Amino acid sequence: MKMNNRKYCINIGLLLITLFASGCYYDQVVPEVVELPDEPVSYTIGIQPFFDAKCISCHNGGGIPLNLLSDVSYDAILNGYVNTTDPEGSLLYTKLNSGGSMAQYASPTEVATILKWIKEGATND
Repeated sequence: MKMNNRKYCINIGLLLITLFASGCYYDQVVPEVVELPDEPVSYTIGIQPFFDAKCISCHNGGGIPLNLLSDVSYDAILNGYVNTTDPEGSLLYTKLNSGGSMAQYASPTEVATILKWIKEGATND
């Protein structure tokens, strides 16, 4: 009788584990694939207009760090926000990328453009 109780408990336990595991559902976030042109990204044409449209209402030299106004933005972001040896680790990229504190302000295309610009050496043209 004890053997049957043990088998019964094991079977019930396995059934509960199976039911629990099959009832779990996780949303998988699939990053959007962005196709960018083959040309190099221009800071003046590809990066500063993004700052002008989406960032300078707050990042304008007032109380919030990182002044992104056009006359000082390039020097400002090179001071700790851009890392050309580890582009994905750049603070500018991580803040704008999915999950970053500023992600709601940047589209996937804008984020990909900024990353491409950093990978290209983050030049000021």
